[in-house]
Amino acid sequence: MKIQRQKGAATLELLIAFAILVLNITAVILILNGGQSIYVDSETNTEAIAMAEELLEDARADAELDFNLVYPTSGTETSGPLTYTKTLSVTQTDLFTKEVTSTVSWPAEGGRNLIVEFTTLFTNPEAVDGGDTCSSVLSGDWTSPTKDEYEFGADILGDTSSGFPITSIQTFNEKMYVTVNNTHGNNDETFFILDISEPGSMPAPLGKLDNSGTISEGLNAVAVDGESYAYVANAYDSSPDDCTEADNCAQLQVIDMSNPASPYVARNFKINSITTGNKLANGTSVFYKDGIMYLGLARATSGREFYILDVGGGGGGGSPTSPIILSSVEIGNGINTIFVRDNYAYIASPNTQELKIFNVTNPGSPTPAGNFNSGTGAGNGKSLYLVGSKLYLGKTVPNAGNDFHILNNLNPNIYLPELGGMNSASSINGILVREYLAFLITSNGQFQTWRVDNPSSISEYASPLTLPPGSGGGLQGTAADCEENYVYVGSQSSNDKGYISIITGS
Repeated sequence: MKIQRQKGAATLELLIAFAILVLNITAVILILNGGQSIYVDSETNTEAIAMAEELLEDARADAELDFNLVYPTSGTETSGPLTYTKTLSVTQTDLFTKEVTSTVSWPAEGGRNLIVEFTTLFTNPEAVDGGDTCSSVLSGDWTSPTKDEYEFGADILGDTSSGFPITSIQTFNEKMYVTVNNTHGNNDETFFILDISEPGSMPAPLGKLDNSGTISEGLNAVAVDGESYAYVANAYDSSPDDCTEADNCAQLQVIDMSNPASPYVARNFKINSITTGNKLANGTSVFYKDGIMYLGLARATSGREFYILDVGGGGGGGSPTSPIILSSVEIGNGINTIFVRDNYAYIASPNTQELKIFNVTNPGSPTPAGNFNSGTGAGNGKSLYLVGSKLYLGKTVPNAGNDFHILNNLNPNIYLPELGGMNSASSINGILVREYLAFLITSNGQFQTWRVDNPSSISEYASPLTLPPGSGGGLQGTAADCEENYVYVGSQSSNDKGYISIITGS
């Protein structure tokens, strides 16, 4: 009996030992498999981190070239057996800042989904002093945009008098600056400051002025240097002998806005360029950048049309109230639009060359650079917009070939190659570009939306919106600007009634 009990104990011990051995072998296998999984995860994680960092660096490079190039993107990248999903998310946190997040995700063993994510902030210091505050990040459904419209006089100003035909709009930092030019109505004021801090609501008047109490003509264009001064192009074409520095008839007027409720003309700056009939060539366009004012005039028969003035940053000792002419250039025709980026000034005019470009690295001595003239040789350069290396040009003569052109501006010193274009069947008085969409303001009273991310295949993205007061003789869209996700459009009818439309994604 004792021997049998010893044999039973030995058998039990063998079974226990075998069970322990099996458990140990299983544990070793699990450790080996787990180690292999950890190694694979670490390898793919390192690869994903590199991709996410590259996404941010590419976005940073785009921001340095043009803040408007930073917008959401998505795509995939295959490496070995894995496909990584790459996403760049962009949120406009304020008018001058974007929060950018790069995300890379990929499938792992066991049905797991792994992810790497980095977030940073990009700022736009160039826009702080009167620059572009339009968000390049589209929000809402722009296949069906919404429109709120207001008669400028009756609704916004509470003035039912005829007139207030809007010629120019600039939005900046929750304010809208509007100019009107009225030779037929009976309104007095020609420059207005409006509050747009609640963009979904009707703009509220803050201040206004009459740029000249002795004439009916008003203003053609406005540019601001932030919230201190507005520079306006005067539409009055008086005799040079009748216009002195003390009169409000000079082509460039400087408006002090330190008190928005009570703006006033702080300086009249007359330029002796003469047009037909011995009249001053009136002001037609303005652009402000870094303490320099770029002024365009109507066609001059004696004198020049393009002027560069120091108003506080051109090194010539000028100031906003004491501008100093640094240089001038004969264009050969009137100037419809000026756009300045980096060291180049882009000029659209009714010229043989619809677009002329000047190198303004030295504002005291601008030099001719590139140019463009459409293949048909017809049409007048009217509107401009520049994003990255793409320059968008609108013309004023419809049905003469394309009236909308997308140009390759990678080298502004050459004749710009055309990437694509189309015929909108109307003169294009204004252009805004956001992400993959171009918004066109046309002379037949439409707000058109086109998809332009493939310039060789431009397509209509949304049905055109009819600007107020609706179809009718003389109706036309005249001006536009954008702040955040809202586009502000000026239009007018044949009876000189002006209107403001606020358009955004539905």
